[in-house]
Amino acid sequence: MIINNIGQKLAITQALQHRDFRLYWSGNFASVIGQQMAITVQAWLIFDLTGSALSLGLLGLARAAPAVFLGLLGGIMADKVSQRRLLMITITINGFLWALFATLTFTENIVVWQVLAIVFGIGAVQSFQQASRQAFFPSLIDHQHMSSAVGLNSAIHPGARIFAPVFAGLLIDHLGIPLQGAGVVLYMVSVGTFFYSFMVYRTRPKEIQRAQGASGIENLKDGIKYVRNNRIFRVIIGTSLMNAFFAGSHIILVPVFAKELMGEASGSAIGYIFAAGGIGGLTGAIVGGSIGSTRSKGRILLGSALAFGGSVIVFALSPWYALLLAMEWLSAAGNEMFTVIGQSILHSEVPNEYRGRVMGIWGMTYTLAQPMGQMQVGALASGIGASAAVAIGGTIACVIALSVLGRDKVVRNLGREQPKSASETVIEG
Repeated sequence: MIINNIGQKLAITQALQHRDFRLYWSGNFASVIGQQMAITVQAWLIFDLTGSALSLGLLGLARAAPAVFLGLLGGIMADKVSQRRLLMITITINGFLWALFATLTFTENIVVWQVLAIVFGIGAVQSFQQASRQAFFPSLIDHQHMSSAVGLNSAIHPGARIFAPVFAGLLIDHLGIPLQGAGVVLYMVSVGTFFYSFMVYRTRPKEIQRAQGASGIENLKDGIKYVRNNRIFRVIIGTSLMNAFFAGSHIILVPVFAKELMGEASGSAIGYIFAAGGIGGLTGAIVGGSIGSTRSKGRILLGSALAFGGSVIVFALSPWYALLLAMEWLSAAGNEMFTVIGQSILHSEVPNEYRGRVMGIWGMTYTLAQPMGQMQVGALASGIGASAAVAIGGTIACVIALSVLGRDKVVRNLGREQPKSASETVIEG
């Protein structure tokens, strides 16, 4: 009764009326808290061991490399096998990898190549997990609550980022020697991951139609062709990938900016920047999830993309730590609004038999495009400086928003007319 009353007042909470979605969401939330803590540990650890922007870029490459080969394969599997079973297996494997990472760090035996190797392994497993997670949760809700579910899922990462990085930073700085504090954080990440697997185990999803017949390669080609021939999907996913590569990649250089503006890249200084992004992302997720039925979706997509790119430019040029925090908040808010509105459009239009592959491609925003962008911005920063490298990325993101979203009348007017079904927007060829 309480959840229903709240849901009537705030549209984003309506998906929580469904028991299975509540179980899934709570487990995912616990896992993401751990992931956000781990991001702080990884960035601090690599920069502490090397002091190099290029090494931070290599960290991004280690996250991205598995998605190059496995991301779309994960989408195929999500359409072919039980998404619930696939999620439980992959989440559990990652729980053990985080425990290994924690043990090496806590015992002070961790070295750079081990960090990169474990991050690579976790990324490989997550390549399979990403698409199945995106394709799984719609089976836990009614279709009319899709915008709410997307908004709630999108709110998890920025919501956790409000406090998890700061908590991790404080543990690194104040719990014994820094490596022991980092090890404790990583053990907590492992526990949260195992909890997520248990919550998925407790769900009972609806039966959905799955892809039949064709081989994995044929299914892969079919999924790519489906997105390529669907104008709306092509523009939204393409813009998301480019935004992540050029502008979203700035986050890997947070330790560099913390050191330049605060004198040292302490765990706390890094954590507060991540937390500012968390507050902004949560703001964007709540607003985006609450206005999912607006008649101005296309214009909101354009505005949020421009806000994202523009604030990244100011972030790069900030002479003060406080201004940098404010710009991280604004960039995250714009990016998350774009993500929530874009993802809700995709979920509402894609047929179930294509959902895993389409969301696998969409998921490459975070499993491939952003980490690959982190490699390029790290390499660029080592040559021309972090500020110039990040400002260039934000400028390119603004140009893409104006030239792609701004010039496409169909996407710009999304919501003003009743959208056609996905099958009607596919151009044969």
